[in-house]
Amino acid sequence: MKRIFILLFTLLCCGCNTEEQQSKITTDSLCIVGASFAYPENCWFELACEQLQLKPINKAISGSNIKDTAKSMRENSLFTLEELDSFATFAIMHTHNYNVYDGVGVHTPYVEAYDYVIKQYIALCQALEFNPDSKWFGIAGGKPVDILICTHWHDARTNFNESVRKLDDKWESVRLCKFDEQIGFTKDKPDPQTGVQISVYYAHPDQNATEIMGGVEYGWHPKRGRDSEIQQRMADIFCKCF
Repeated sequence: MKRIFILLFTLLCCGCNTEEQQSKITTDSLCIVGASFAYPENCWFELACEQLQLKPINKAISGSNIKDTAKSMRENSLFTLEELDSFATFAIMHTHNYNVYDGVGVHTPYVEAYDYVIKQYIALCQALEFNPDSKWFGIAGGKPVDILICTHWHDARTNFNESVRKLDDKWESVRLCKFDEQIGFTKDKPDPQTGVQISVYYAHPDQNATEIMGGVEYGWHPKRGRDSEIQQRMADIFCKCF
């Protein structure tokens, strides 16, 4: 009984100075989930973390999708408590070309998975308030929620890029990293000499270099590595979000 009283007294006192207490807690890393566009071989996320002087926690798995991330969160296997405590921003780059907004009559697995991941991450952050092993223990509301959803690396995947902006409008804790607006070219202006989409020139030279959408060929996976111009551009764009 005495322990419960002490805990309640601590929580009440902490609630009076939540912002001040939160400001005293340091975070030293960033976390990202995603698939082939985000996993470490690309390097843009790691380059951005270097610029920001933060530790990269890269959970991206090539070939996965947002449903896999939702499954890992449901099984409580995506983060360790130490990881969840340490990063301020949770970035998501699952940019399959599907609608991810739960509009009227839209209930696809991708819509449901994005909705679940956002809700579950918010719940995990809030639950830290009551976890005595967390550095956010006793702070009203737990860890502040900051979810940064990345668009596709260019603007041709319109189903995803347009619907993810609706998630930004829907959720107060969600904001966007708009690669598609800042990458330096657009699907609306192909090469005037050849008619080729500019994204094709930056595509990785393998079997997954390009994709056909609406009868038009676009770049699929960008060239990877620290020396890739696209990876460097993406790192710079990502850093502007902070």
